[in-house]
Amino acid sequence: MTFILSTLLSTLILTSCMIFIFDFCIHKQWNMNQVFFRLFLLIIFIKLCFPFETKLSILIPLDKIMNPLIDILQYKLFNQIYMYHFLLSVAIIGSIYQFTKLMKQIRECNYIIREIRKNGNRIVNPDYEIYQTSYINTPIVIGLQGIILIPENLNNEEIDYALKHEITHILHKDNFIKFIVNVFKILFWWFIPIYIFDKQLDLYLELHADNKTIENLEEHQKLDYLNFLIKTQKQAIKSSTTVLSSNLSFNRKSNLNYRINAILNKKTSPTIFVFPMLIIMIFLNFLILTPYYTESNLTQGTYEISKSNAYILVNGGRSEEHTSELQS
Repeated sequence: MTFILSTLLSTLILTSCMIFIFDFCIHKQWNMNQVFFRLFLLIIFIKLCFPFETKLSILIPLDKIMNPLIDILQYKLFNQIYMYHFLLSVAIIGSIYQFTKLMKQIRECNYIIREIRKNGNRIVNPDYEIYQTSYINTPIVIGLQGIILIPENLNNEEIDYALKHEITHILHKDNFIKFIVNVFKILFWWFIPIYIFDKQLDLYLELHADNKTIENLEEHQKLDYLNFLIKTQKQAIKSSTTVLSSNLSFNRKSNLNYRINAILNKKTSPTIFVFPMLIIMIFLNFLILTPYYTESNLTQGTYEISKSNAYILVNGGRSEEHTSELQS
């Protein structure tokens, strides 16, 4: 495997394309089951983790895009310091800041868990650790171990809805998936499409949990569930959200509206539409966009073969005249 500057740029461009495909599939409400969903995630993660050229890579010269980008990154600022040195330094400093921010949020999450276990009212359940507490005002799953927190202002029916929703998050390891994305955000905090990916990932996880919650409910119960979503949305506060928690109710109003429309419209598109998108993403994963230079510092001193300077070398001491005949 080889890593060069152009492979990193290529990775960012192609990953952006895959993220927008992921975004497109979710907004079309195509039936992306867990298998397809996890394949989509895996392909995107592989591309970000391995910005390398391998034997399986398909090289595509794309001079109109890659050449200007490479030229900008190789621009000499002063002495032996180039633009990519400066940008790399900024990226490292930003990653250190993001890492310390994540560590702070993890400590806060662990503190909340300790306080809840000491002061919360535990709901007896043989399979899950569930607490009802006044510390929060919207149901969440907190921590990678999957502790369910329920606010005290819910009635029995609303508690049942909240538990079904949050247990779905636990069963499908949604908190772990979100944590992995946050780790990627430490390294790629400067990569704008990853924030789009993070938002749409949250939306998919909530849509999936909603569908699992209402799949066996009567029509009037589905309406009750929608009212419950609206109620928890109004009560949600930002302080209840951490990188290790999965909120039933979003602070993003647009996502809540989308979830409500998805439930009311009952729109289900066949999986066949997702499969071609998955094939495209797999193909993009093997591509490497490369620059193409014909006259630059990289090609100075090299020898270009043409009809005017190409010769056939003959072994055995043939005469110069015979060699000239062969050339003609």
